[in-house]
Amino acid sequence: MMVRLDISVGPVQGFVAQSRRTRDLWGSSYLLSFLAGSAMRGAELAGGRIVRPDVEHDPLYRCIRGEREDEAPHIGSLPNRFAIELNGDPAEVAHAAQEALHRAWHRVCRAVWGRFVEHARSLGNGTDAIWNRQVEDFWEISWTAGDPASNGSLLARRKRWRITTASDEHGDKCTVMHDLQELSGYVGAESPECHERQREFWNCIRERTGPLDLQDTTERLCSIAIVKRLFARVSKGALGWEVDSSHWPSTVHIGAVPWLQDVVSTAPDKARRFADSVRNQAAQPSDVFLDNYPPFKGLDAPTLGDFLKLDPNWFYRDFVASQQPVRPTGNEVGTALVRQLEAIYRTKDHSTNSPLGQPASFYGLLLADGDRLGSLVGRIGGGRVGQALEEFTQAVQGIVRDHDGVTVYAGGDDVLAMLPVRQALACAAALSEKYRKAFKSESEATLSAAVVFGHIRLPLQTVIGECHRLLDAVAKDENGRDSLAVAVLKRSGLNCQWVTTWERMNHLGMPGSAVTMIDQLTAQLSTGMADPSLPSALIYRIKQTLSRLCDLDRWTPGSWCSIPDGFDIRSFIRADIFNSLASTTLENADRHSAGLADLVATIMQRSPAWRNGDGLGIDALLLARFMAAPISEEFD
Repeated sequence: MMVRLDISVGPVQGFVAQSRRTRDLWGSSYLLSFLAGSAMRGAELAGGRIVRPDVEHDPLYRCIRGEREDEAPHIGSLPNRFAIELNGDPAEVAHAAQEALHRAWHRVCRAVWGRFVEHARSLGNGTDAIWNRQVEDFWEISWTAGDPASNGSLLARRKRWRITTASDEHGDKCTVMHDLQELSGYVGAESPECHERQREFWNCIRERTGPLDLQDTTERLCSIAIVKRLFARVSKGALGWEVDSSHWPSTVHIGAVPWLQDVVSTAPDKARRFADSVRNQAAQPSDVFLDNYPPFKGLDAPTLGDFLKLDPNWFYRDFVASQQPVRPTGNEVGTALVRQLEAIYRTKDHSTNSPLGQPASFYGLLLADGDRLGSLVGRIGGGRVGQALEEFTQAVQGIVRDHDGVTVYAGGDDVLAMLPVRQALACAAALSEKYRKAFKSESEATLSAAVVFGHIRLPLQTVIGECHRLLDAVAKDENGRDSLAVAVLKRSGLNCQWVTTWERMNHLGMPGSAVTMIDQLTAQLSTGMADPSLPSALIYRIKQTLSRLCDLDRWTPGSWCSIPDGFDIRSFIRADIFNSLASTTLENADRHSAGLADLVATIMQRSPAWRNGDGLGIDALLLARFMAAPISEEFD
């Protein structure tokens, strides 16, 4: 009798989301995908047939099977959950999958231990025991067996029944995975001697890793964190093939990409001179210039000299002003570097005739996931779903790259990517459209996405956590799926939160793209992009008026309110816009203000998928205002 075996590998959140750097985020996603693929291979060799996902042409799975012909893939593409069909004992196949995963995991761990940790073991306090305890007890593998028609419903029920035993972790904790003990085994606060031995242990580790892979003694890692941080350095022995992670950009780099593209076309000479000055004055140029830099579109201009190789922090005035890695002891050189950077900021953009300003202080983290995939499999069949997901997955990297972003993970119906602010929402919309097309516009095949615009100095874990909350609680649960949820997360906290279906009706009752509407409003709020542009003060006047009308003592991001009967919000907005435009030389100001009022009123409406009636909110307006100038302070 044919049996369906569903297997899930975890923990996902505890492994992927606990990332301090973008390379940690990539490394954990890639490694989890590799381990899931190893489990798939073990099940396949034990007599099972993989029915979900479709792995026939997956580049990572082909590597695992030893069938690689081209360069190894640079991103994970295999999900942590998969389905097997077999005639035989499902427990035997499940155990084979589990054993294959553990063999692959131990091979990775041995490679990292041998290269980066073993030489320092004598300086630690029980380092061997900490390492073995953590790597042995980390992975959770759940499986269910049943009728093929179950379509994975048994596993969904099984995952609600979790039996976990917390590890007994003493001592100082890992600075990345805070529930696990760091590897030295010392408690630095116990005594000056313990603190010194802890420091010696990590300095010894750092001799092998280098300062870029392991920062000063404030960064102390557990075995799991150090494996996902460093496995790519020993990937030939760990995985069986080489994978290059040296090009992986930081959040600072992602945020600066549009600005760098503008500098290439507008101020190449000033940029080259600035880079030359930094190199001439830096005490350690190797700490300032990158050996490799991400190959974003339009950033291969030789006319800029070493400018594009600069650590991206050097594109920000405050950072340059705070640095002292220069040979002279005084501040005159640092001040000169700031002046050179400010000269780049003041350069007029050819298209807008406005100063370039400084780079954005924010970047976009995008998380997307297919909606109700289980019910879709039950309706149209697993084979058709698998083919559609394979087509979608193969297109993801190209779509993200076209929007100046980098893909962290793309497997099945899941996507994780980082993008510049001005491209992130368009990328999300393009992914949603591609998902629909991959399913031949099947009405139930929809994608939900969350985009968090996080400040470049915020902890990455904070932004990841907010992105998951937005996707699961807001886009899917609250707004009924087929939705986009967007938030701006500043260092002071959540600034705005907007959720919408991908399409919404305009004032004429015609469907239109929600992202296009936000882009149109953003253009009206961007100085130099529209003539005339809307004053940002309009947003705050609307906010004040709604607060009084709706009796909102305190507005919070994501709030909606009901307008009292008889109040014409569209006429109010139109009058306010007209008054703002009255002093301009714009002809037909009344007609122009009417069009803008229609746009503003439409975008303020609560998402059509909302279950609890109508309402208005200002989050879309705050989002558009942010996107018009995504920097923490204006340059003047």
